[in-house]
Amino acid sequence: MNDYDVLVIGAGPAGLSAARRLAQSGFLVSVLEEHEQVGNPVNCSGILGLEAFERFDLPATLTRHTLSEIEFISPRGERWSFACERPLARVVLRSELDSYLGERAEAAGAEIRLRQRATSVRRTENGVRVTVSSDGVELSCRALVVATGAGMPLLKKLGFDEIPDTLLGVQTEIDFAAERVEVHLGREWAPEGFAWVVPLGDGRAKVGLLCDRDGPATLRRFLSRPDFAERIQGPHGPIRCSVLPLGFLPRSYEDRIVVVGEAAGHIKATTCGGIYYGMLTGEIAGDVLDSCLVKDRLDSASLSAYEARWRELLEEEIASGLKLRKSVKLVGDWGVERLIAIARANGVESLIREKADFDWHRDLIREVFGHRTIGRLLLRPSAGSFGADNSLREYSPV
Repeated sequence: MNDYDVLVIGAGPAGLSAARRLAQSGFLVSVLEEHEQVGNPVNCSGILGLEAFERFDLPATLTRHTLSEIEFISPRGERWSFACERPLARVVLRSELDSYLGERAEAAGAEIRLRQRATSVRRTENGVRVTVSSDGVELSCRALVVATGAGMPLLKKLGFDEIPDTLLGVQTEIDFAAERVEVHLGREWAPEGFAWVVPLGDGRAKVGLLCDRDGPATLRRFLSRPDFAERIQGPHGPIRCSVLPLGFLPRSYEDRIVVVGEAAGHIKATTCGGIYYGMLTGEIAGDVLDSCLVKDRLDSASLSAYEARWRELLEEEIASGLKLRKSVKLVGDWGVERLIAIARANGVESLIREKADFDWHRDLIREVFGHRTIGRLLLRPSAGSFGADNSLREYSPV
């Protein structure tokens, strides 16, 4: 007889959402978390769309800052701000969010085992056996949810294919003068997309960036930029670095096992935000496992319904974001500078206001590629360059 109906490896938003969903149906569920606390340590900007608050009935008390304006700073320092009358998103502390999600999972009946790192997993005829590092105890379950985040070796040991590509997200918390979210563009400072400043209130902010290597050194270089350093009002906290997936697992299920959240590549490819998508796929996994556990059919054919459902919801969203990310990377800093100039001069705010959604980017991305000026720029990445004096050579999209 198995110890549990379901074991969940990882007490992040995805794993906790799956655990809560299954516990609500009366299944015996345990969550294995390797750290001493749920949500600590964690590396995340903590920006969460309003839809997530509504969809998962999250309390407004988790909010540290309301995001209603974003300022984009081009590689040469040109600025363009986009503001909305209504809030775009909320900023939370992941430690507080994850702790709240853990409390809800426990209230539903799930167990959370701290300082329990899964060191090995093996399938048996009647279930899955997981060895934990604390004392070498082996736990058994009928089904396993893997919610470890990206870059963990467990999936490879289980025979899953790798996610196509990864980035590094590196971030710190600091005393910093910031009134709005800032997005800093340019390969010199953020080699794989952008750097960010996220206000937390009380003179504190999260500052981070995307890169492909040397995360802490790259962030320190950004913090030392003269125009940035003069706004810093005290020493920064610990620098945390984590792996972020680009693309998703070719297959996110096997006999008795499903993979959720960032471990499966469920993030927005544009911003690399993964909280909401992780919670959604965790809940989908819970729905499918509920039905399969009741029928006692946990083979891969039965669990394939999980992948079918998350792909229907997220596949085109993620693919659209990857297409935009690739195009922006190809046009380089020149193209980014041009895009900011177009936004400032011609105005694309009406397009953004009509199509933008903090969590769902596909429709806006389609409109961007179909835009007469912006679309041609993105689809002709070699059309312009910086001059030797770093001046912008003119480009006519006509």
